[in-house]
Amino acid sequence: MHHLLQAYFLYMKDPREGLERLFASRAYGAALLGYLAAALSTVCIFNAGDGIGLFSFLFKTAVWFVTEILLGVVMSSCAALFLDFSGKKASPAELFILIGTAGFIKGLLIAASVIALAAPAVSFIVPLMVLAVLGLQLGYLLRNISRMWQVGGWRACGAVFFCAVPSVAGAALAGIFFIWGLVLLF
Repeated sequence: MHHLLQAYFLYMKDPREGLERLFASRAYGAALLGYLAAALSTVCIFNAGDGIGLFSFLFKTAVWFVTEILLGVVMSSCAALFLDFSGKKASPAELFILIGTAGFIKGLLIAASVIALAAPAVSFIVPLMVLAVLGLQLGYLLRNISRMWQVGGWRACGAVFFCAVPSVAGAALAGIFFIWGLVLLF
C-alpha cells in the first residue's frame, strides 16, 4: 500500500517520472489492484439495490476481475502492436500496468452507486456518471500514452481504439459462450 501511495504522489508531482518509476519497478501488484478496483466498481454499480448475497457478490467480482485482466492483456498487446507499427517501441507489460492503474478511476462508480442507493430520486444520473467515469479513464489512458511514448493525440487515440475492437469482440464472444454454457446447464 505504501508503494502505491508513493507512486500516486510522485505521479501528481511529475506524471512522466511517476509512470517511469512504476514501469521500472514492474508494479504488477498495483495493476492487479487497479483491475480489482474496476471489477468491484462494475459489480457495485450494476447490482446496487438488487440485494445480492455474499457468494453472488464474490462470484461476480471474481468473474469481472478475470475479465478485466484478460481484456487488459489483449488491450495492452494490441496497443503495443499499434505503437510498434507507428515506429514507437512500446512494451505490452508497461501498457498492462498503465491500463491496470486506469482501473482505479472506476472506483468513482462505487460512490455513484452509494449515491443512487441513498437518494433514489437522483438515480437517473447514474448512467451519466458511468459515461463520465469512462471518459475520465479514456482521457487518462490517452494522455499517458501520448506522454510516455511521445506520440500525438491521434496516434494515442488510434492505439486505444485499435485495441478496443478485438477486446470488445472477445468480450462479446465470451458473453455468448457464457450464456450458451448456462443454457446447457439448465
